Amino acid sequence: MKIFKYSIATIALLLSIVFTSCEADPLPVYPDVIVQIDTVFVQGVNVTYPTFTGSDTGDDRFYAFSGGSATDLSSLSATDWTYETWIKVDADALIGDRTALQGADAGGACIMERGRNFELYLIDDANADFAIKYNRLDSSNEAIGTMQSDESGINLSFNEWAHVAITRSSSDNTAKFFINGVLIASSDDDLWIQPVNDTWLDFNYMYRGGNINFFKGSFDNIRVSYVERYSSDFEPIQHERLPVDGDTLLQMDLDENLTPFDPVTDFDKVEIKGVYSYYIKVINTVFWTSEDSVIPTT
Repeated sequence: MKIFKYSIATIALLLSIVFTSCEADPLPVYPDVIVQIDTVFVQGVNVTYPTFTGSDTGDDRFYAFSGGSATDLSSLSATDWTYETWIKVDADALIGDRTALQGADAGGACIMERGRNFELYLIDDANADFAIKYNRLDSSNEAIGTMQSDESGINLSFNEWAHVAITRSSSDNTAKFFINGVLIASSDDDLWIQPVNDTWLDFNYMYRGGNINFFKGSFDNIRVSYVERYSSDFEPIQHERLPVDGDTLLQMDLDENLTPFDPVTDFDKVEIKGVYSYYIKVINTVFWTSEDSVIPTT
């Protein structure tokens, strides 16, 4: 019996020591986010995307840097590439003159551009709220090739989402311009081969000695690829998560999944997928907008 009592006392003492030790030396707390909450795209979910105000200060720019690195825009081939995004155009956005030769003269809001390379911008359309023009630019930013949607059967409206893609493949030596998955123009002229240079990719403005033609409206799902993603008509799905593979140079889902820039803490950066190794700063006048969107089930 004495042995039994001694055992109980011993156990109690040992437990006391263990608990005291645990209180004195708590387990370390992981110093970072373990689980990051993000938008999950399911039927009827609330989705988020950035809306731009059309302001025209230097801080309102939204662009991807290029500096001659193997992990930036300089790594794109001259002959195989795809640029694509979803846009929703505000009724107060700048609508350019479709008869003007290039964007700086037309005055339409810019969707995306690389100076001395190409430009995508809004123009007027007699049968719709607006159309989109795609120009191949020379070293003086003058258009040497043009494709435009006002000459197609696609009629675009304000405050409605539209998918825009330009792409080229060396397999057929053809550049293609798609809107909402419909091929609206193509050309096998060599002029559509893009120069390999270090020009930045601007998403909501043009730079022509100054910042001009800022976009008013929303963007979603921006992707730049090393290959031709689309060779014929396809069906883009709004807010769909695009696959990330070895041909993805730069992809932004634009889900308000922002992180502080380290070590500077006075602004946030957008989450980037793909090979691209730089950050993209969240601009001052961007608003994160949300809406309910029904994603078709397969």
